[in-house]
Amino acid sequence: MVSEIIKLIEKGKIEEVLNKVNEIKGDANLEIIALSLIDKGYLEEAEKIAENIYSVGLRDEVLRKIAIKYIEKGDVEKALSIAEKIRTETDLEKIAMKFTDYGYYRDALKVAEKIRSRAIKEEVLMYLINKLLKELGK
Repeated sequence: MVSEIIKLIEKGKIEEVLNKVNEIKGDANLEIIALSLIDKGYLEEAEKIAENIYSVGLRDEVLRKIAIKYIEKGDVEKALSIAEKIRTETDLEKIAMKFTDYGYYRDALKVAEKIRSRAIKEEVLMYLINKLLKELGK
């Protein structure tokens, strides 16, 4: 069933994918479908699939990948909106660092604010500071 859905994604038949996805059981299968959608650029559809994943860690990992794609496309607001749904701090860390890599420093700080772990937050802030210092040194 999953391979059938992947073939539909490759053919661009996304409406059919969304109709059939309700029949899919198991977080791993939903993850595979969501990752295929991300790979083909169907980010909104991948987000819908991700929201059906029960495992918080797995769901957050997929949402992180979607948020990073939005950052790469320059859609900062959508990336921030997705980051709001994420609870796994290591995924938030990766999103904050990607924002930093793309020069969205304030947005990186917004994401870092959600991180409760002092060690992870300090790592993100040091990464941001070092990027800023390099930029100022140009």
